[in-house]
Amino acid sequence: MFCPECGKKNVENAQFCEHCGAKIAEEVKVNLPKKPRKPVNKKKVIIICILSLVVLILLIGGIILSDNYKPSKVAEDYFVALMNDDTDELYKYIDVDENEFTTKKIFEEVADNDKSSLVNYQVTSEEISEDGLTAQVKISYTLEGRQTPLVKTIYLVKNKKNKMLIFDNWKISDGSSLTVEDYKITVFKGASLKLEGVNVDKKYKDDSSDDDYDVYIIPTLFKGEYDIELTLENGLTALSKMDVGGYSSSINTFELSSKDEKSLKSTVKEDIELLYNSAIALKSFEDIKGEFEYKDGDLSDLEDAYSSFARGIESSDLKSFELTDIEVSRMSITEDGYLKINVDMDYKYSVKKLFSDDIVSNSNDDLVYLTFDYKDGFKLIDMSSFVTYFSRY
Repeated sequence: MFCPECGKKNVENAQFCEHCGAKIAEEVKVNLPKKPRKPVNKKKVIIICILSLVVLILLIGGIILSDNYKPSKVAEDYFVALMNDDTDELYKYIDVDENEFTTKKIFEEVADNDKSSLVNYQVTSEEISEDGLTAQVKISYTLEGRQTPLVKTIYLVKNKKNKMLIFDNWKISDGSSLTVEDYKITVFKGASLKLEGVNVDKKYKDDSSDDDYDVYIIPTLFKGEYDIELTLENGLTALSKMDVGGYSSSINTFELSSKDEKSLKSTVKEDIELLYNSAIALKSFEDIKGEFEYKDGDLSDLEDAYSSFARGIESSDLKSFELTDIEVSRMSITEDGYLKINVDMDYKYSVKKLFSDDIVSNSNDDLVYLTFDYKDGFKLIDMSSFVTYFSRY
């Protein structure tokens, strides 16, 4: 410390100056007032904590979501849905341009309901192309009852629209597994076509179709079995099944609606019995022509077939003929648009015994072929393979 009188330096805490003897006053320490602390704003603290928590959650969630949108994860989920035949889930992964035939409803209707007995699986590789637009994922898996593992390669493409604005949007692009492109359907000339209840518009019609058939080309169809409904030019409605799995399908066999089938069966029975009974009675075609005539109908083939048939019946000594059962076993459409059917018939008959006046009765079954036009009902225009030989023993 220093002397206030002479200014010389003295030892610390000295009472008097060593140099001039003046009393040295005690140093007064002044305690400055402390600055008051501002009170803590609890609301700000809570907001900071919440924001920190949100950032943390978003960070963790982003990491998890980014994993879920990787090609390997998308392919894995698709593979599991495929093995479990989960059509609702599968549709999410199909990369197709949606039209009236690629809706989720149609996919659920036609998809093959064959659930695989998956035992275990593992994603073995994920390869993304250099441009980052395509990827392929390989999955090794085992099925129940098989010792050797199988490998499925799943191909993906990246959609230009991201998921949630930031995540890659990968889609399954393996069209060969669930869809067919540019599928051709050949139908009878002038027929209107429905697939799974949806009208096939004329815009799909191929202008190069030939004179006998129409060809429709559908840009994309799901693989599977479709219900087909055809309405022919003559107004007849035909029902069929179409198994889409290759490159084309020709519809020339089909079933009728229950109403038309019942009507056809009744007409077949009446016509067969009329033809046999007329031949037994030795009637010419002119005698029965009125039973088959209709507006604009051409009966020339029926006339020729009946004349030959009647001669055979005359020589067989047939005395009676009765159908006991008939079954239409096959139907097709001819190039002229007529309905051709195969008929399995069971019948009873009686015939004059050979070298005797006795009558022999028996029963048998056979196959005959009939051709019909359809004009306000089924109109017979041709017949063939009618039985003219009956055992006379």
